[in-house]
Amino acid sequence: MVKDIFANQFLINLFLLITLIIIIIFLLDVIFLKLYKVIKKNSYHFIKKVPIKNLLFESHPYLPYVYKKNFICEKRIVNYPLNNIQGPKLVSSEKGFFNGKNGNKRVVIPKPKKLIRINCIGASTTGNYIEENNKIYSYPLELERILKKKYPKKKIKVNNFGIGGYNSADILISSILSQIDTKPNYVIIYHAYNDIRSYLTGNFSSDYSHSRENLAQNLNKIKNISWLPDLPINFYNFIINKFFVVTDLRNSIHNIISKGKINIHNDYKEGLKVYERNMNNLINIYKSSGCNVVICKFCFYFHKKIKNDKIHRAYKKIVFKENIINKNLAKKFHIKFVNTDYLYKNSKENFLDTIHFSVIGMRRLARLIANSIKI
Repeated sequence: MVKDIFANQFLINLFLLITLIIIIIFLLDVIFLKLYKVIKKNSYHFIKKVPIKNLLFESHPYLPYVYKKNFICEKRIVNYPLNNIQGPKLVSSEKGFFNGKNGNKRVVIPKPKKLIRINCIGASTTGNYIEENNKIYSYPLELERILKKKYPKKKIKVNNFGIGGYNSADILISSILSQIDTKPNYVIIYHAYNDIRSYLTGNFSSDYSHSRENLAQNLNKIKNISWLPDLPINFYNFIINKFFVVTDLRNSIHNIISKGKINIHNDYKEGLKVYERNMNNLINIYKSSGCNVVICKFCFYFHKKIKNDKIHRAYKKIVFKENIINKNLAKKFHIKFVNTDYLYKNSKENFLDTIHFSVIGMRRLARLIANSIKI
C-alpha cells in the first residue's frame, strides 16, 4: 500500500516536471520568435533537416564541390532578409547545373548549326531560381524570353551555368573543364563578392587554399553530427543551424567548405590582384575561342537593415573595387560592359538581400544585358 502511494506520487511528480519543462520550452520558443522578429525584422522560418543522402552537392577532384547530376530538388521556402521566396522544384541537368525552366535542359554538343548559344556564368546571383504565381524565374530565363521576342527568326538558347558559392577561381576552372566545350556565341559574366572571404582570411595564398577546402574533407564531419534529433522547436532549430550546419546544407555550403577566420581589417590588395588575374584569364579563354564576352557591373544593395553592419560595409567597399576591375577588363579586351546602376532605382523592388535579385530585379537585369547583345 505504501509502495503504491510512493509510486503514484512519483508518477505525479514526473508528470508535473514534464509539464513544467514543456511550458518552459513553449515560453522560450515564443520569446525567441518575438526577439528574432525584432532583431531580424523578419519572421523565423523553420528549416527541416536534409538527410545526407539528399545533399545536392558532391565532391570533385578540381573544384570544392559540384551539383549532383539528375538530382531532384524539391520546392522550398527561402528566407531572405527583405523577402521570403518560393524555390521551385527543379531537376539538375546531365552536366550538373540547374538549366532552363525545369533545371534539366540539355546542352547539345556539338552545337547545332544556326543556333545562337548564350551561356550565363557566375554564382548564386546567376543560378538563383524563384517561383511566383506558378511561374519559374531566373535572370537567364528572362534573358532568353527577351531575346526570342527581340529576334523571333533566330534560334536562341540561353544556358544557366551559375553555381551558388563559386568564386572567380571556381568559375574559371569550371569554364575550362566544362562550359567552353559548349562553344557559346556569347558568354555573360555576372560576378564579384564571393572572392572577398578569401581576401580577408589570414595567411593569404593566391590559389585560395588558405581559405577553401574540398567538400570531401567535411562529409564525415557532417555525417558525424547528423544524428542530432530534428525537434519541432524553433530556437533549437536555430541553434543547430547556427553552430552545427546539419539542416540547411544547401544554403550553408559556402560555410562548410571555407576555413580560417575573416578579419575585415586585413589588407585585401593581394586578393584583388588575384581576382583580376582570374577574371582576365576567364575572359581571355572565351575570347580566344571566338566567343563574344559581356561582363556586368555587380550590384550591392546596402539596405537599411545592414546600415550599421561593419562586415557589410567592408564588402560594399571591396565590391566597388571589383567593379572597377571588371570595367577596366572590359576596356582592355574591347568587350561589352553592362552598367547596372539603373537597378539601384526602386531598389526595394529589385533585391531580396544585398546581392540576390527579386523577380522584378531579374527582369530588369536581363533587359540591360539584352541591350548589349546584337545578334
